[in-house]
Amino acid sequence: MFEDFHDTLKTAHIPTRKRLQKMGTLEIGVVETTPVVWKGSLYRFEWVRNRAWGEYHSKDRPLGCYHFVNMETGEATPDFAMDHAFGCCWAEGDTMYVHGVEGEGGGQVLHTFVSTDLVHWEMSTALTFPQDIALFNTSVCKGPDGYHMAIEIGGDNPVVGVPYTCIFARSEDLIHWQLLPTETCCYSRERYTACPVIRYAQGYYYIICLEIAPHHRCVPYIARTRDFADYELGVTNPVMWFDDEDKKLYDPGHFTPAQQQEIATAVNCNNSDLDLCEYRGKTVILYSWGNQYGREYLALAEYDGGMTEFLQSFFV
Repeated sequence: MFEDFHDTLKTAHIPTRKRLQKMGTLEIGVVETTPVVWKGSLYRFEWVRNRAWGEYHSKDRPLGCYHFVNMETGEATPDFAMDHAFGCCWAEGDTMYVHGVEGEGGGQVLHTFVSTDLVHWEMSTALTFPQDIALFNTSVCKGPDGYHMAIEIGGDNPVVGVPYTCIFARSEDLIHWQLLPTETCCYSRERYTACPVIRYAQGYYYIICLEIAPHHRCVPYIARTRDFADYELGVTNPVMWFDDEDKKLYDPGHFTPAQQQEIATAVNCNNSDLDLCEYRGKTVILYSWGNQYGREYLALAEYDGGMTEFLQSFFV
């Protein structure tokens, strides 16, 4: 599945790269977000979790849903897609496409929601899976041969290796989807590969997934592929590593003194659930940090360059 990574390490010459700059924490208890540019403005797509996900989420919200937040004004759009989880989005022109799992996560039905105003949505079924496959995170991108979706799965199906595994689907219109052969087109059965983000640039599909380091440390790794069967691992992985920069406050006035104290003293052993887009010549990255046991914080990072440059910077 992987090209010979060890030979690459022996021969690679890596120039000094631009530094990814962590801008600070945005929210408490918000995860699984996607930055997206729509009609010239930067938005954050959010899965609004329900009370089943713990103390940081609405105790009176029986069902999860989605909404968008304008990252410049802080205004949120109306909630939609009630009883859905683990969503992602893709903007094509003035139309927004959202894909997500029915239920609280771990279900078998993936729905598509389409809107031109982020208020009124039309729903259709994108994919339905057997009972021995559990659906979680998704991500969508556009390539030269249509759109591709990465789907994180668990369950007892033989295609799932070390939980979790990513499989892929293709579409010509972002509504009708067809799975690629799961036996050969997956990433990766050999180890934990969760919360994928997929992007295309200059002949490659880039996949960023969360991986497990020793002693409950979780960081995102990047690989790339031309055919979803053979993969090249980035030489300068991981993409990010947790540190005290995560705890900076992007807007201190957004948090109460108690919340500021909580952020300052929180256990931090992961950078996870990364997603990204290009905006005004920079790569905007949203990610989560915390303890991976429910104490979760949403943060912002930036790379001073376009997304193609950022993705290619991990390879020789």
